[in-house]
Amino acid sequence: MGTLPDAARKIMNKPAYETARWLYYVADQETGEVLLANRPNELVFTGSTAKEFTVGTVYDAIGPDTKLTTPVYSTVPPENDVLRGNLVLVASGDFALGGRGATQGRVDHSFDADSIDHVYGNIAPNAKKVDDDPLAGLDDLAKQVAAKGIKHVEGDVVIDTRIWDAYQGQEGPVPPIFVNDNILDIEVSSSGEVKTTPATSAFTVQSKVTAGDSGALTAALDPANPRNIVVSGTVEKGKSQLTIFRVPNAAEWARTLFIEALGRAGVTVTAPALAPNIEAGLPGSFPSDRKVASLESPPMKAFGTMVLETSYNTGANAMLCLLAAKSGSKDCTDGLKSIRSAIDKSGITSDQVILVDGQGADPASSTPRQLSGWVTWAAAQSWGADFVAGQPKLGETGSLASVGADGPAKGKIAAKTGTSAAVDPVTERALFNVQSLSGYMTTDKGRKLVFGLSMSGGTYSDVLTGLEDAGEDVAGVAAAFQQALSK
Repeated sequence: MGTLPDAARKIMNKPAYETARWLYYVADQETGEVLLANRPNELVFTGSTAKEFTVGTVYDAIGPDTKLTTPVYSTVPPENDVLRGNLVLVASGDFALGGRGATQGRVDHSFDADSIDHVYGNIAPNAKKVDDDPLAGLDDLAKQVAAKGIKHVEGDVVIDTRIWDAYQGQEGPVPPIFVNDNILDIEVSSSGEVKTTPATSAFTVQSKVTAGDSGALTAALDPANPRNIVVSGTVEKGKSQLTIFRVPNAAEWARTLFIEALGRAGVTVTAPALAPNIEAGLPGSFPSDRKVASLESPPMKAFGTMVLETSYNTGANAMLCLLAAKSGSKDCTDGLKSIRSAIDKSGITSDQVILVDGQGADPASSTPRQLSGWVTWAAAQSWGADFVAGQPKLGETGSLASVGADGPAKGKIAAKTGTSAAVDPVTERALFNVQSLSGYMTTDKGRKLVFGLSMSGGTYSDVLTGLEDAGEDVAGVAAAFQQALSK
């Protein structure tokens, strides 16, 4: 339906797409008039465009202005300046916990035209840390404990993670406690010098890095010492590079970091900082008069925007777990029931949406028509303005910042990206099951449109080439649509 713009046809006819299918649906946001369509009712992998369902449901069920509170309790009343019991930090699912500018009400990221957020630091050589103190929240809590007059904790420090059972996401566990995204950032110079963020005794880092023509790093636990991380690979001579280590035990990590924060606040703890987090024996609830500190998160819309702009998989799955907890369940997969209820409420065809988690891992699938229907419904809700504003913008923000910056459609397309790719282990050729976009576009005359766009089956010489070319080409097709419909 509609005439395919020549600029879009030129992209679709590239050799990489000889084996691919292009599916799209573009409609007027207000009237529903269909302006362009091709294979709009066929199922196709969504990749991370499925995060539109997760974030929209969180806004609908929990609220975009809702804030999470992370409290700290004492198990017994302090005596003078001594606590002869435990300090218990009760995890709330706040996945900033004072970092990423959260103490100022923001959830920042470092995903822009030149760099990618540190959560991708194990795969992207241009990964960058967020310019903020990841321990700001724990330091705030520790100072509040000290302000209560507690100077000595003769018991233990415990992280209470009982709000939900740790969920296994594609990138690892999704617990309800996060400090620096449960990541140790490791910056290594070509001479082997190491700097970690946060600075902590939780791990030591050993560098086996050498200078080379290009940088490629890996960080792994030392088999002989589970608290020693070995970084291997090459860094370009005279430069430094970031890599990351994903912490396997988030509660133990947070416990160590909190004890260290208490020490900085002048509170000593008898229990060692490097020890297991023991939740056994915790009471079912805590009296309100035992609260000795609390930390309030930014509003949920700040988290949602960060998830949409960076395509943060662990954050999206944490949102799934928040939905489950809201329904009274500790099983994060029950969050899918909340998403399904919102899908039913939206009026789109539920059977044409397949979801397995909050992030959009394969085989999450939908059709361009249904994705367009979801974003149409979302924009019309009371929280719709926050949902639309949080989308990556072509040539400006998040995962679309690096494409279209010099084109006439810059800033006029706001949409979630999605990628699903696989690599042939022998040839190293990459098959892109999908590169997709779903969201909003505004014509040059101000007409508001919704769209779903997917390329499925493109092949590339290697995955890095595919990531660059597929993303640019799909965004280029969307820009061609926007320009053609502006005439």
